[in-house]
Amino acid sequence: MHRKRSFSFVLGGACLAVLALVLTAVGPAAAKVNAPRAATTVITVTAGKPTELAFKLSKFSNLPVGTITFNVTNQGVAFHDFKLCTAPVASLAKNACVGKVTKILHHGDKATLTVTLTKSGKYEYLCTVAGHAAAGMKGLVGVGVALTAAQAKAPASAAGSSSSGGSTSNGGGSTTQGGGGVTQGGGGAAGGGGGGAASECPPGQTIAANGPGDQDDDDTGAVSDGDGCI
Repeated sequence: MHRKRSFSFVLGGACLAVLALVLTAVGPAAAKVNAPRAATTVITVTAGKPTELAFKLSKFSNLPVGTITFNVTNQGVAFHDFKLCTAPVASLAKNACVGKVTKILHHGDKATLTVTLTKSGKYEYLCTVAGHAAAGMKGLVGVGVALTAAQAKAPASAAGSSSSGGSTSNGGGSTTQGGGGVTQGGGGAAGGGGGGAASECPPGQTIAANGPGDQDDDDTGAVSDGDGCI
């Protein structure tokens, strides 16, 4: 009887040991399966809208630290790409950076860009096509940082918004372009009343608009040699 009880105790102890080993092996695996996965932030990016040299993002402020996926579509006429700079910045002063970039997108093309940001801060995005970022095709996203629309957007570029120097005048027979460097016309076309070149003819005569057949180009505004005067 004593031996029977001892055998039962040994058998029970062995079962408990095996059960403990099973629980030890299964425990971490079960914990790993049940652990929640970090969510990925998805942002829709439209290039070439609302203007050709601009981006429109579905969200840009208070993004969670972690993985962000940018779904990019080029709705512009020109070629564009989308690059996210991977180092926090204080402002939109840069037009180039180290980061991850999509392929060059033609009109209607799409691309996906996924990055993982582990630090809170402001991160710049831009188009790497020559001249586009400098013209204002860039902006900021705030990771763990709140940004207003004005803070996230590059200021409007002054490039191309005005013509430097130069003026255009009609009626004097001449046109000045690009700061006065080019003058065209030289007296205007001699049609009907004669225009400025008519003064090359004797008093009371005007240049005949005979076309190129008279071999002197009087009717195109060139200085008259007199052989086309009537």
